[in-house]
Amino acid sequence: MRNRLHNRISLAFGLILWTSAIPALAQDPYYKGKSVRIILGFGSGGGVDAEARLVARFFERYLPGAPSVIVQNMPGAGGMVATNWFEQFAKPDGLILHYTGTTALNQQIFGAEGAKFDLRQWQLIGSIFRQTSVAMIRPDKLNRLTVPGPPLKIGVRGGDEGWNSIFLWGAEFLKWNVTWVMGYPGGGEIRLAFRRGETDIFATAALTNLKELTGEGFKPFVQQGRLTAAGSFQGRPEFPEVPPFQELLGQHRPTGIPWQAYLSWAGVDSAGRPLYAAARTPPEILRPLQDAFAKMKGDKTFQSEIFRVAGEDVHVLLATEVEPLLRQLLAVSPAARDFSNSLVKKYLRR
Repeated sequence: MRNRLHNRISLAFGLILWTSAIPALAQDPYYKGKSVRIILGFGSGGGVDAEARLVARFFERYLPGAPSVIVQNMPGAGGMVATNWFEQFAKPDGLILHYTGTTALNQQIFGAEGAKFDLRQWQLIGSIFRQTSVAMIRPDKLNRLTVPGPPLKIGVRGGDEGWNSIFLWGAEFLKWNVTWVMGYPGGGEIRLAFRRGETDIFATAALTNLKELTGEGFKPFVQQGRLTAAGSFQGRPEFPEVPPFQELLGQHRPTGIPWQAYLSWAGVDSAGRPLYAAARTPPEILRPLQDAFAKMKGDKTFQSEIFRVAGEDVHVLLATEVEPLLRQLLAVSPAARDFSNSLVKKYLRR
């Protein structure tokens, strides 16, 4: 009698456990059957576009439920059209993501007119970081950097490139004799002008270009360096003899607001190109995106392809690796922003 009662109780308890487990077993992954869009503020065919499409392809592999992941180009205003749209319309459902360039960081740091977004509120998934820039010069022009005479020419698009902080602060605090030739459409045209002798200084992060120019006799003489969470700049290992600008400043290095402004401007490239989900995305929706990014980082096929697309010195950074730096960069004070803008007005006249 006691055994039969015990068996009935055990059976009933087992049925309760089994029936309570049915919903958990039957529940599909959140992303199953869904479509995820990665919004991109630049046109198709460029480096940012190629990186975003590569991320999309591997997200299809690693997001639970194997959703379709597509890239939507939304170019305009240096990426601002896309960032403003994402701020306004992206829901916290993990189905619309934004792959940003450093331009979005610059626009927020400088308080660009028309910028209606706050990256500090967005949910970081990860970032793709390419090394920071090294500046090249014609060897016979190096001694003219600090002497009177015709100024050395620097080619820029608009002058807000991260590496250009070197030369603005160099002109202000080291009295470098430089001037800017503005309006180039892109890095390829700036490099061509440098090779032709139309300009005297050229900066790039692309290791292939740096190797080629060094082989042609141009001299690397200063580098941007990668900003660390401790607030110092770490030089690229490929160029151990080339000092970061911070070292060149020496006793002329400013303090207070001018240095805070430099950290924000020169450090922006160190954050790479972040991939974001919308503000207030719940942890249970954000976490699979971050996990997929981490799995993608460890995939050898992805590593091979990102090297081909972005260069052999590219690094894939997890959210935990880049978030402290982003917080530091985006916490720029109004006074530091005003100082940066004053240098732009003084030297670039815009």
